[in-house]
Amino acid sequence: MKKFLFALRSIGLTLVGLIIAILVTTGLHSFFGLFLDPLPMVDLQAADWSGRSEIMTNYMVANPFAIYSMLIAHGMGAALAVFFYTKTITVPSWSTQTRRKPFTGSIVLLALWLWGDVQNDIYDVPVGVLWTAIDVFTTTALSALAFAIAGGLRKHEGTESVTTEDGVYRG
Repeated sequence: MKKFLFALRSIGLTLVGLIIAILVTTGLHSFFGLFLDPLPMVDLQAADWSGRSEIMTNYMVANPFAIYSMLIAHGMGAALAVFFYTKTITVPSWSTQTRRKPFTGSIVLLALWLWGDVQNDIYDVPVGVLWTAIDVFTTTALSALAFAIAGGLRKHEGTESVTTEDGVYRG
């Protein structure tokens, strides 16, 4: 039963992490939108892929900070979600001494975020393959940094640093 509840808790924390990532990214996009021209969403939705690419090329020429604000927003959204997940997850130690590592959920969370990120950057609001690759790298690097800051690496150091009398690392 403990294993089932831990798995359920991990899934719940992943969903909460995704909600945090969405809210942070949306908030940062809205904040940076105050300093940029509005994104022509109606034109983007009406155009085919090549038309969207042309619209975004023209938009990025007129608003050079737009691409950097996208990198910041996407990276920080994922990083804060990974930070939250890593900080709140506990590492159980059952009688077999097998543990579920906190990086497992963090990787799932990051993978889900990157899938949506690539979908957005390549298809919905096409910014190009190079900027998509930079976005993926930036998001992954910021998430790895957030994982380390949240103590994820310390949770993996060994049995003496991970367990306590009741067998659960408390953070």
